[in-house]
Amino acid sequence: MSLPKNCFNGSSINYPSPCTSSEGRLCEIFRDLPLWNEYFWRLGIELRKVSPGELSLVAANPTFVCWDSPERFREAATFLHILLTQHRCVTCVDVLVDKFWDHRQLICDALRESLNLRKLLLYGTFTDITPSRSIASALLHLNSLRELECKYIVFGHDFIEGLSEFLANTRSLTTLTMPDFSYEDEEDAVVFIQGLKRNKTLTTLSLNTSVLSPSKKRLTSLVLSRCAVSFADHLSENQTLRTLKVSISWACCFLAVHAMICALFGNKTLTKLSLVMFSLDDENIQHITRLLNQNRSLTSLNLNACLRRDEISRMDSFLVALTENETLEEVTLDSSLFKQHECRSFFKGLASNSSLKKVNVERLELEDMVDMFRVMQETGVEERFFVGTHHVLQDTIAALTECTFLSSVSLDSRSFRGLDPFFTALSLLPSCSHVTSLCLSLHENNGRVSSLIAQYITGTATLRKLDLFFFFIRSGDALDEATRELVHALSANKSIRWLRVSGFCFDATETQMMVDTLQSSRALCNVYLFQRNDESSNSSLIRKLSPTISSNYTLLSLSLDETCMLGNDWFTIDNVVCRNNSLVTRAADFVMGTRNKDYAAATELVRFNPGLVAKVQELATVDEHGAASRIKSSLESFSELDDFMRLAGVVKCSVSCHRRDGGQKQLVDLNRDCWLHLRQYIKVGDILDEL
Repeated sequence: MSLPKNCFNGSSINYPSPCTSSEGRLCEIFRDLPLWNEYFWRLGIELRKVSPGELSLVAANPTFVCWDSPERFREAATFLHILLTQHRCVTCVDVLVDKFWDHRQLICDALRESLNLRKLLLYGTFTDITPSRSIASALLHLNSLRELECKYIVFGHDFIEGLSEFLANTRSLTTLTMPDFSYEDEEDAVVFIQGLKRNKTLTTLSLNTSVLSPSKKRLTSLVLSRCAVSFADHLSENQTLRTLKVSISWACCFLAVHAMICALFGNKTLTKLSLVMFSLDDENIQHITRLLNQNRSLTSLNLNACLRRDEISRMDSFLVALTENETLEEVTLDSSLFKQHECRSFFKGLASNSSLKKVNVERLELEDMVDMFRVMQETGVEERFFVGTHHVLQDTIAALTECTFLSSVSLDSRSFRGLDPFFTALSLLPSCSHVTSLCLSLHENNGRVSSLIAQYITGTATLRKLDLFFFFIRSGDALDEATRELVHALSANKSIRWLRVSGFCFDATETQMMVDTLQSSRALCNVYLFQRNDESSNSSLIRKLSPTISSNYTLLSLSLDETCMLGNDWFTIDNVVCRNNSLVTRAADFVMGTRNKDYAAATELVRFNPGLVAKVQELATVDEHGAASRIKSSLESFSELDDFMRLAGVVKCSVSCHRRDGGQKQLVDLNRDCWLHLRQYIKVGDILDEL
């Protein structure tokens, strides 16, 4: 059986043979990944290499689906069925539920036979289509499934019943993520919680507060719902959960939230708690304070985007509880929780607490920033205090240079009374070597502003992230010259790794400059270019970039206006981005200790990719210097002749050569310096695998 041809090169994917993977041997499907991905690309999904010999079918761009014909989706569903039933090397799968709704039974049958599946994502596009009971029933057959995530889909009662049964019976699932799902009926929430209570394996759980107060319950109710009581009982009795993340839903009943927090007072196993988007008043703060006073297992508390409501008389007691808690190691807060005088007392209390090693503040707008920094220095806590983004105001300009803990800065021209103070702030940036992330919002059509920004971008060696928003239309020769200078600065910069430019329209010359930059940069990993109603410029950029992009091993994401992300040229670029992401993933695993020829080859290709450094930082929990050191050590581990040949699969132990009559030098006769010189031109990937 031969399946349809691909859309660009006309090649066909033959009906595949069964999986041929075994220990030390890749499945034959790895050779055909480009063909498979060319087909799946139109669905916004792709096959990626993950662990040694394993593949992941992931949603590369789930909102970008080009096919509308039912025939195409049936073909794709057939491909998925083949992939999941015949290839044990596929261990992670993302399923677009609503797009495959007409072929759900085919997908369910495939899931039942995917015995090696370890990670499953069910996602949708916010339609009213709900996963069926048959999908939930298929989960019961996944005895190796460790992670289950559900995003942007609506659950019906039948699916919830099946999910509850799966939770009660699974012996492998450790992570359940459902932050977007909202329960409407209390009975559904109760059924779900019953499954949670019977579960013995979950260590990580992410959901929202609708599980405590379904949307059909009255928000003014002064009586706890059955599901709130049941969930509180579960938390107080659970002995496996280590990480809990709860996001606010629009139908939140704070009485139910209080019950949830109270249930954690005596919990002895939970170590990480995240409360997202909660509005904190006196009563809520009081419950969190009691949690800090009574719980003895929490090491991380994240009050992500939790905003202060009016005046909180009990804030002082909350800050005291933070500084007196002996188990907490990290806390994340919003600056709205702090007043000026409260910061001072908190810093002094923090100085006497040796266990609380990291305080993250997502954004900071305190007017007396310089004074606050001096208090930090006096109390010795500045190295434990991390600020997300500081929004510079006219009254806080001085903090730019004096407060060296401010690594992320946002400047909006509307926040200043006239352009002169804005000029002052921009002129200070070159002296701010501590700033690694900068967001600039420009509302004025002014050449001097562009020139100051260009000078800073050209000269900085420490800026890692740049976010540029243009809210005006360029006009006039002087402004064109200034904006050309800005684009040239972006091309000249060697430190920026993450770049977003919104509202700026490139002319033909600037487009070519950006193409040259993207093709050759060894720093830019993530690039987002959104031009104002200028599809032709983006199309030109894509057309010019696609022939040369294959030599770039740094780019990990590139996004343009969606109307331009079509066609063969874009597929070529997207394929390179996917390749680079796969290489970084494998290289990071090699650095972390997975010794494998394919992974070593990946490490050599992306050794200078900043994304590899970031990935190793995440996996090893080290700083940038520590990650770079690990990468260097891992590369040195196979620099010598015997080490290289063993890893490449040429020899089992060491290299030996039969003596020749003529006495010519052989490989083993090379001294170390000669070999290392030769090694500069030989990569692990150059050594062909045995046929």
